[in-house]
Amino acid sequence: MNRTSKRRHGGKMPWTQLYLHGLGVSVSHNAQAFGFSILITVSYGVVSSVADDPTPLQLIGFALSAVASLSFLNLMVAFLKRDEPDDSERTPVLLVATATDFISVGAGLAAAFGVAKAFENWMCWLVAPFAAGLIYCLVQGLQIAVARRGADIQE
Repeated sequence: MNRTSKRRHGGKMPWTQLYLHGLGVSVSHNAQAFGFSILITVSYGVVSSVADDPTPLQLIGFALSAVASLSFLNLMVAFLKRDEPDDSERTPVLLVATATDFISVGAGLAAAFGVAKAFENWMCWLVAPFAAGLIYCLVQGLQIAVARRGADIQE
């Protein structure tokens, strides 16, 4: 009897399988948040290297703008998908998409750098984190769509 059969028939899952399952859940459920955290942290560094030292108000604007990009996209997707059923992604799709998270982080950082260089004043403290978050999510969505298409083709 193989391990899968044993599990179905009340046997215990081996420790290595339990650990790999836990690791897969941890990676797939935390990768986007981890990537976004890195993106916004480094975006702050990028903007602060280009612009003058931020005032407390600019720092608050930076934080709120970073959150606003995700809120904006969340509302937009909820509106556009309001009549569609919830289709949560399968673990393999998330694992492939999050394994390439460096692409979305890099794209977001490029957006932050471009905005910071374009404005080089107080505006970059508001526009750069918004642009970074927006681009990060758009590219991340594309990565998930490509991974899902690949998974659908294999089935």
